[in-house]
Amino acid sequence: MSEGPQVSPATRYEPGTFDNNSSFAIHAHESTAVSCPSVLLVGRNASWGTSVLKSLQKLGTELSFAAPRGLTAEQVKNGGYNVILLDSTVSPEQRKQLACELIGSEVSIFYTFPVENGCWWLPALRRGQDCHGAPAFRKSEFPLELQRILSESTDA
Repeated sequence: MSEGPQVSPATRYEPGTFDNNSSFAIHAHESTAVSCPSVLLVGRNASWGTSVLKSLQKLGTELSFAAPRGLTAEQVKNGGYNVILLDSTVSPEQRKQLACELIGSEVSIFYTFPVENGCWWLPALRRGQDCHGAPAFRKSEFPLELQRILSESTDA
């Protein structure tokens, strides 16, 4: 069995169904065209919040979950993800490494930054372009940004 991170595809969000200690197999996307955008959620299940998960479900995305441990840019590229969301359990070093290695790809990366009563979403890459230092999105603003990014991904 591979020592790499384990990714679990999810077709529908059900609160409490993702167990971080569960064993999942990595699934590479098949070569057939997928009509819906693909999002990889890296971190703990409880960190995504209902509003983000409901927004992703409304947008018809294909969701996959992964633990941060051992996740590589190569696995992300092979997965064909449009957007990667990183929670606060992903170390700053790993966020930086993933973003650097995915520059030039078509993937967009956002990560959470915990604040007093919630979090801000910070962009790291937009369609493979470095955007560190760009304005962050409040929890209430982020679903609209996700919709914009994902609609751009499917139009390209």
